[in-house]
Parts: sequence; structure tokens; C-alpha cells
Amino acid sequence: MINTFYPPWRGGAETYVKNLAENFARMGHEVQVVAAHQPLSPGEYFQDGVVVKRLKSAGMFYGVPIIPELLQYLVSIDTDLIHVNFPNPFNAAIGALASIIKKIPAVLTWHNDLPSVTKLAGSIVRIHDDLAAPIYLKYYDSIITTSNIYHKKSKMLRKFQNKTKTIFNGVDCKRFNPDVYSEDIKIDLEMEDSKIILFVAALTKWHRYKGLDILIEAFKLIRDMDIKLLVVGGGGLKSEYEAYTRNVNLTDKVIFAGEVSDDLLPKYYSIADMLVLPSKDRSEGFGLTILEANASGKPVIGSNIGGIPGILTDNDNGILVPPNNPTLLADAICRLSNDDKLRERMGERGRQIAIMHDWSRVAAETEKIYFELLN
Repeated sequence: MINTFYPPWRGGAETYVKNLAENFARMGHEVQVVAAHQPLSPGEYFQDGVVVKRLKSAGMFYGVPIIPELLQYLVSIDTDLIHVNFPNPFNAAIGALASIIKKIPAVLTWHNDLPSVTKLAGSIVRIHDDLAAPIYLKYYDSIITTSNIYHKKSKMLRKFQNKTKTIFNGVDCKRFNPDVYSEDIKIDLEMEDSKIILFVAALTKWHRYKGLDILIEAFKLIRDMDIKLLVVGGGGLKSEYEAYTRNVNLTDKVIFAGEVSDDLLPKYYSIADMLVLPSKDRSEGFGLTILEANASGKPVIGSNIGGIPGILTDNDNGILVPPNNPTLLADAICRLSNDDKLRERMGERGRQIAIMHDWSRVAAETEKIYFELLN
């Protein structure tokens, strides 16, 4: 399996690869994950049944590392199948080429389209989408999307519907569950007497689409309510968001917890009254935090865009709102905050949905695709 990064690096694709790889190992397969080198990590090691190989990069382009020796390494190893994770167009192209050279099947998981964070980035994305993607996608034997919405609406995948299948992301329902609770965290954060709205995401320019700015704008409209916003995540834009929060006099309402450890993350979900994911565009391929919140018994407010409607149903396990609309987002937050029974009902329904998306199921469905290609 090939991905841009691998834990301890945090992200949806990293969580996906780690859980699939470990489940495949438990199912009796020999699994190797290839990712970019990270400081303080050995070049190769064995962990939880998985061989992790980290290759040095020659720098970053469009937010992803360029690994010169990736093709040579993939061709050199003994493997029956290559599984690449997108968005990383370089890895996707190299994975396809390696499968051609080795004459073995190749699978691509299309997590989301490339985000356009600047005008220059938008030009790069158009070149990729119009010229590069159609070439390398042609050589993949199977394409997996984590959302049926992306399956149908991604313009890059329209020509490849016959070999594209949706397998929803998974969640560890033992790790994220309603019984994990920590009053100490609420006390430490001085939030024990308030409703807590949770936002979880990396605070980088590549994750602007997650919509934290929209959420802060919504909080400006409901600043008089007894609710607080808890932001979990670190990154280069954290100081920018903190400065804006100070400028609009919301420092007593918006708490930046920074990046928290994997062990503590479920406890942050447990103290929240709801999760809000106000993503702004189709760069949101799934929204793994939705399943994590639902597994924790919490309702979710999410934007009706990208892959979110594929896992979040309005008035069922949460509320869908139009993207980029702070007013309607604020209305939804008020509605859930003021209705304890509604939050409880949606949280219970969310837990039921999350249980149906255990990582073992995702691994089993993916394994079926592998065997079909190998046979």
C-alpha cells in the first residue's frame, strides 16, 4: 500500500491505510506500506503486523513530497498487487507505471479531488484533471471511492465508472464509544458548564476547505448563547485562526486545544455535545470525523457537499446545511443545542450507523476486490 504519509502523521487517508493494513495482516496477508520519510522515524520497521518502509523525499510540491526512488523501489520488491491512495498525483502515476512494468494488478483509492487553495493551484489542478489523471487512471484495474457521491460526481472518474466501486470508510467503534468520558478534560479546558461544539481537523492551508472560518463566523451570530467551540488540531494556520478569534472578541467562546494524541482524541469526542464539519467544497471526500463522532454517540452538523451526504443523513444522524452559509449553520447549532432529546436521538442513531462501518468490514470488502483481480 502506498500513501503520502503514515502515522504518527495524522489525517483521514493515513487512518484509512493504517487500519486497512493492520486488518489485512490479521487476515493472514503480508502487508507493506510505503510512505514518505518522517523525522525520528526509522527507514524501515515492523509494527502491528505491517512492514513500514519510509523513503526520502526530494522536497514538496503542491503539499505532497516528491520521492525520486519510489518507482525503483516498487519495481524491486516482491508483491502481488499495488494499492495507491489519492490525492497524490505523483504516487498515483508512479503506482500505475510500476504495475505495468511488473505486470501485476493496481488498485487506487480516490479519497477526494485535488483541492484548489490558490489561483496557481487551481491552474495546476486543471492541468492534472484534464491531462494527467485520464492517462494514469486508465491503467488502474480497480478504483475505490469512499463515498457514493464522489463515485457519481467526480469528473475524473466519469470515464471509469465500470471499474469504480464505493467502499465507505470505517471507524473503530471500540475506541470511539459513548462510554469513554473524561470530566477532567472539561475541567482543564474550563468548559464544564457549557455546551461544547467540537471541530476536528488539521489547521493547514490544505485543509481550509474544512470551513473553520465559516464556523467562527457562525459563532459571531450566537455569541450570547451558553456554548463554546472546541477546536482540535494543529498546523501552520492555527495562529491565524487564533488571531482572528481575538479580533472578533470570541476568545472566551473559541478554545484551541491544539493537536491531541490518539489516546486522548476519543475523550474529546466524549465531552462534546455535537461535532460540526462545515466543509466548503467538494475537496471533502468523506469526513472521517463524522463516523468518529457518531461512534461516540454524538450528532453531527455537516455541509451538504462532497462526500458528506453519503454518510450524514439530514434529521437522522445529524443535520445537513448548505456550505458557506454561517447564518444557516448558526441556526442548526442553535436547534441542536436547545433540544436535548433531538441530540440524544441523533446520537443514538449515529452510533447504530457507525457500528455498520467497522474497519474489519472495509478490509473484507477491499480484499474481495484484490482476489477478483488476482484470480
